[in-house]
Amino acid sequence: MSRRPYAVFTAVEHTTLRDHAYARLREALMTGRFDPGEHLTIRGLAAAFGVSPTPIREAVGRLAAEGAIEAEPNKWMRVPRLSAEELRELRDIRVALEGLATERAAGLITPAELAEVKRCDAEIVALRPAGDWKAMMPWINRLHFAIYRASRMPALVRMIEGLWLRAAPQATRLFPGYTQTERGTLRAATIRALARHDAASARRSMEADVGNALDYLIGLAEAEEAAQAATQAP
Repeated sequence: MSRRPYAVFTAVEHTTLRDHAYARLREALMTGRFDPGEHLTIRGLAAAFGVSPTPIREAVGRLAAEGAIEAEPNKWMRVPRLSAEELRELRDIRVALEGLATERAAGLITPAELAEVKRCDAEIVALRPAGDWKAMMPWINRLHFAIYRASRMPALVRMIEGLWLRAAPQATRLFPGYTQTERGTLRAATIRALARHDAASARRSMEADVGNALDYLIGLAEAEEAAQAATQAP
């Protein structure tokens, strides 16, 4: 019986491409590369990430199952635009989980981990005058998850990542309105509390940071839903 010595390598290569495409698209969603409601195409994503359409199609299927992308097979796909009700649910869960992760991190964070958090914050502050929020979003993501990983609770971090998959595209709507008024005050308070290993203060600051931002998004969604209802009224 003839053998196919390279078949296993083909399978491994396909798995690697599939996982690579999934990781790249997932990262793009979590760092605000796409806007809520934005329509996507397999061809466009494949070109953007430098891979063939097949692994992109499989990655989209996985992300659709996770609620990060809405898709009608062979017709359309888009980044979800969450309703006010969905955002309220997301707010309540994120405040609880990210507050817990920050509280745990405050007691365990190392000098090196704190230095990484501060470095991310410095990058965000440096980008603020130019208003380049697309460049800021990856640093915001990196700062938050540097804190959450310091909690030494990997299962909790994975849960938070799942929430950010849905939340991060919505967060693009915080710019420039919300960020011009908040300007990183709560983030700075969280970092100071982490440096003091003050768990209660760190948790309160992070809960306020996450909760206030989502309250702003909820307000936008409620206003849009009210306007839409008014246009549909008899």
